Amino acid sequence: MLVMTMIMGGRSFKLPYAFLTLFVLVHLIRLALGGVIPGVGDANNISCPEGERQALLEFKRGISDPYGDLSSWGSEDEKKNCCNWQGIRCSNQTGHVVQLQLGFDYLGGMISPSLLELPYLTYLDLSNNNFNHSHIPEFIGSLSNLEYLDLSSSNLSGPIPRQFGNLSRLQYLDLSSSNLIGPIPHQLGNLSRLQYLDLSSSNLIGPIPHQLGNLSRLQRLHLGGNELTKFENLEWLSHMSSIEDLDLSSTDFSVANDWLEVVSSLPNLKTLDISACNLHLTSLSSFSQFNHSKSFTSLESLQLDYNEINDIPKFFGDICTLHELGLSNNNLNGQLIEHINDLFGCAKDSLEVLGLARNQLWGSLPDFAMFPSLKEIDLSSNKLNGTMSKTIGNLHNLEHLDVSLNYLQDVISEAHFSNLSKLLSLDLSGNSLTLEFDFNWVPPFQLQQLYLRSCKLGPRFPNWIRTQRNVTILDISNAQISDTVPAEWFANLPPQLYSLNISSNQIHGQLPNVSTMNWFEPEFVLSELEFDLSANRLEGPLPLFSTNVSSLNLSKNRFSGPLSPLCKINDGWLGFLDLSDNLLSGQLPNCFMDWPNLLILNLANNNFSGEVPSSFGFLSNLQTLSLHNNTFSGDFPNSLKNCSNLRFMDLGNNRFSEKIPAWIADDLPQLIVLILRSNKFSGSIPWDTCKLKYLRILDLSLNDISGTIPQCLNNFTAMAHKANSSTNLFKGPFFSRNEYIGDYVDSAMVALKGREYKFGRNLGLLKIINLSSNNLTGKLPTEITSLLELVVLNVSKNNLIGEIPQTIGQLKQLESFDMSWNQFSGVIPSSMSELQFLSYLDLSFNNLSGKIPSGTQLQGFDATCFIGNRALCGPPLKQECPGEETPNQSLPTNNGSTEDDEDNRDEFKKRFYVGAGIGFAVAFWGMCSSLILKRSWRHAYFLLLDNMKDWLYVTMAVNKARFWRMFQRQG
Repeated sequence: MLVMTMIMGGRSFKLPYAFLTLFVLVHLIRLALGGVIPGVGDANNISCPEGERQALLEFKRGISDPYGDLSSWGSEDEKKNCCNWQGIRCSNQTGHVVQLQLGFDYLGGMISPSLLELPYLTYLDLSNNNFNHSHIPEFIGSLSNLEYLDLSSSNLSGPIPRQFGNLSRLQYLDLSSSNLIGPIPHQLGNLSRLQYLDLSSSNLIGPIPHQLGNLSRLQRLHLGGNELTKFENLEWLSHMSSIEDLDLSSTDFSVANDWLEVVSSLPNLKTLDISACNLHLTSLSSFSQFNHSKSFTSLESLQLDYNEINDIPKFFGDICTLHELGLSNNNLNGQLIEHINDLFGCAKDSLEVLGLARNQLWGSLPDFAMFPSLKEIDLSSNKLNGTMSKTIGNLHNLEHLDVSLNYLQDVISEAHFSNLSKLLSLDLSGNSLTLEFDFNWVPPFQLQQLYLRSCKLGPRFPNWIRTQRNVTILDISNAQISDTVPAEWFANLPPQLYSLNISSNQIHGQLPNVSTMNWFEPEFVLSELEFDLSANRLEGPLPLFSTNVSSLNLSKNRFSGPLSPLCKINDGWLGFLDLSDNLLSGQLPNCFMDWPNLLILNLANNNFSGEVPSSFGFLSNLQTLSLHNNTFSGDFPNSLKNCSNLRFMDLGNNRFSEKIPAWIADDLPQLIVLILRSNKFSGSIPWDTCKLKYLRILDLSLNDISGTIPQCLNNFTAMAHKANSSTNLFKGPFFSRNEYIGDYVDSAMVALKGREYKFGRNLGLLKIINLSSNNLTGKLPTEITSLLELVVLNVSKNNLIGEIPQTIGQLKQLESFDMSWNQFSGVIPSSMSELQFLSYLDLSFNNLSGKIPSGTQLQGFDATCFIGNRALCGPPLKQECPGEETPNQSLPTNNGSTEDDEDNRDEFKKRFYVGAGIGFAVAFWGMCSSLILKRSWRHAYFLLLDNMKDWLYVTMAVNKARFWRMFQRQG
């Protein structure tokens, strides 16, 4: 105040006192930073001590620096002052290194103990690097002056060093998102100055040490996302009177009966996350019994997602400070409006975030005008019906709205959104909503994310979407758009867009070159783009795409020409490429070395030809490969030897030839599906194939394979055990580095029950061996009957001999069994009648004999399933077995003489045939005798034959000439 008075008092004092004010401010900043003034080392002629400079250079020698972030570190004259190096901060008073900030620099290698030569280091940040699973160095516990330590997301592993308990000055500790093992060391309870502790998502196990209760200054505690032992009580937590931010998510609270009493008594608690803590209704029943009038007086955020709660405690409405409430992924049932009424307390004016997604709520949407402060609403995946409430348009602060996957039915107009100028994210997907906006309407908002899947937007391409220039994710799939390609918009997509989904529409025409001018913060320069344009009517050659595409789905269109334009995608991020069901042709370009991160490659149902390029050998991460139904030729691609992660491979319906290589089992050990059907493979089935223990589907049908069936098929252990809960072959949803893309499902054509079917989501449940239509010889190995989960077995159209294995009845899950057109002999095993799920059977055209085993299962099949076996008898065949003929039986006549009636009918047949024969002979010879004896009749007869011959000749000649003239006109 004195300074300001003197400055204002006269012009002569203004400048000196301005400098004085600046000096005071700089001094205050220096004190706040512990004497650290970044970037002013040279200005004060202060440089770091030589020993500390050498220690940093030693540290650099153990570090890999792919992007040159440490290029300013060196021993050259101009680099000798380490205070000027990237990430280094020195004390402005002493020159000692006090801060090392290398977070988010993509460094690797090892952390050198040379850091011990930095005795004044107070701040160490090595977060967001990749130290290749190396252990957290114990020597860090000897950096006694450390006040700030951040090793999060750095791919460190091992236990938390107990030596960290020696860091008595530590105020900030973040080890989150690591690969830690073991429990939390109790020595951390010694860090009496600690204010921030984040150990979330670090794979920790065991109990929480009660010594953590000694951290009375702790303001933030994050332990969520671990596998900590079930809490018996939270008494230790009650001593943390300073705690403001508490995350105990993914911890079992089912037996901790005191959790509510403890957390409600923390006077400064502002955020509480107890999501996925196994909270049931019984755990919340005490809400109505304890005195909450003086509890949660500061609570602003309460997260209870992923529990078993089926009712909202009414006292939530009495938490006047509540800004965020998360109850998604619970068992909330009943009308939404009734649950919302429970929140009509003093919190209705302060509530900003409401999450009730993935529950069982039903009924109409409430009047959201009662919550004027709402910024985020998530009601997705419930059973809400009715119309889209126009009161949403009154929420002027609304930024995020998600009502997807409900049963809402309405026509949406501009009135619903005309006042939502702050809206950033909108998701209306999966409802029966029709968006009818004026063609020239310009929304008041600029969205970042827009999801309108399965809403009706068409038939024209929505013009208002072109105004959204900040959108990063746009999904308007299955939106009944049947317009031509908006070429100008595609050629100049929004600059931030990285995910575009317009699939399952009827958009037609030729696609222009597609690119975006993405910009991100400097640390996110390596941006990626995701496009799904599948299931439209796009045609013409493939366009050029941006070089940094990570996911591209152009399947089920009419693209033609070669694949080579896609070789421009060469930034190395491409992980998903689906070009199936198009008209693409030609040989594949040899540019696959630019896609080393490719996980899924589907080129099925096109007209590609030639050999598979050698650059396939660079696809070491590939998990799915489908080349089905093209005209590829040559030997089995040797370049696939390097694709050791392949799980699904379909080379069916091509022209591959020569032998199936034995190296498949050794070099592709993860294979689950191997389909080589309808090619020209020859030779025998390699015995090494039996090493594929994960194999569920083996289809070698329609080739020229000879030799015997390997007896080691019982090594297909995945066919002997039930499938796990994940039925999809590609495990889980597909992610890129940016965002969730969607559930990719491997699909294949499968010969089942005499026909071909396309299986997708249920393909992983099938266990199939199909060796049909080859030249196999020998017997069917008995070992095959140990594959207890086998669903389909087809060895038809071969030259197999021997008997059907007697243990065939062990295949209880068998639904389709085809052994037709072989040379099997012997009797049908009686155990076959025990195959209760068998719905397709074909044993026809073999040399089977004896009686078909009795039982409702086999007698329920048609007789055609058994024909072509001359010595086979019994139902459903009409041929009866020897010694089991049954006498004919007829209904008794009026006089009861059945046998007399049979004799009478037989006698009638004999007389009828005899009479007919005599009559024919008499008539024939009577006519011939007349022609021989009477000359005039003979001449008339032959004249008639000549006239008929001439008429027939003329008719044929005229018709032939007429047909020829018509054919020439059409040609």
